[in-house]
Amino acid sequence: MDKSKSYKVFLLLLIMSFRYNSIQRLSKKIFRKFFPVQKSSWTEGHVRDICEVNLVPPEKLKNFFADCVRKLQEIKGKNIGDYLEFGVFNGSSMSSMYSTAKSLEINSMRFFGFDAFQGLPKGSEKEDDGVWKKGFYSCSFEKMKECLKRKNVASENISWIKGWYNKTLNQKTIKKYKLNKIGIVFIDCDTYSSSKTVLNFIGPLIKEEVILCFDDWKLNDLDIKSMGEYKAFNEFLDENTYLEAQEIKSYNRKSKSFIVKPKKS
Repeated sequence: MDKSKSYKVFLLLLIMSFRYNSIQRLSKKIFRKFFPVQKSSWTEGHVRDICEVNLVPPEKLKNFFADCVRKLQEIKGKNIGDYLEFGVFNGSSMSSMYSTAKSLEINSMRFFGFDAFQGLPKGSEKEDDGVWKKGFYSCSFEKMKECLKRKNVASENISWIKGWYNKTLNQKTIKKYKLNKIGIVFIDCDTYSSSKTVLNFIGPLIKEEVILCFDDWKLNDLDIKSMGEYKAFNEFLDENTYLEAQEIKSYNRKSKSFIVKPKKS
């Protein structure tokens, strides 16, 4: 292979990789000293009204989800698949997707919310440089349903899979809900281990183009530290070499979103 072809191959591999090299990592560290990534607006403690907490402005999410729907429709046609959300909290993201789908008349889409509704699990404080704590982002199931009702979202039209992921993300759940066509997956479960468990669960379901949204890719600079969602996704791609990912514009600076699909044979 001549030098020009070798260089093109190198550039292609660089574009397809989502790992930072040493130069990228250093430049991001310097840049974020002056322009830090936004911090989470709520983690624990008393909140007057948890339904008013919006970790991402709803209109921003709605615009993003509408773009996702259009992208997938261009590729897959009218039936783009189901929406799966991991880490529901107070339902703000779920309500944004639900409202968007209804406004665009996406009637074939089903909605699934996966959460224990007890906040982050025990042991979270031992992950990702100790930035998490057990119970962070806790919102009870009943309170979450109240939040959705206030946003005119019918919770009974959403399938809720309640429980810790190591108990619920399995073949039994796939068969029960006939999960065979997924379109958009919103991953907001924060920790490396939970994110990795989610990816292992949905991996076999990716049979065509799917949009994966990682809400906290850069939160607490975990990407620079090779932790959290950054680590989980890169490991997932290493372990599933039949899949390829293309980054798309996400909804805010701390998140990352990708179109993931099987490679052409």
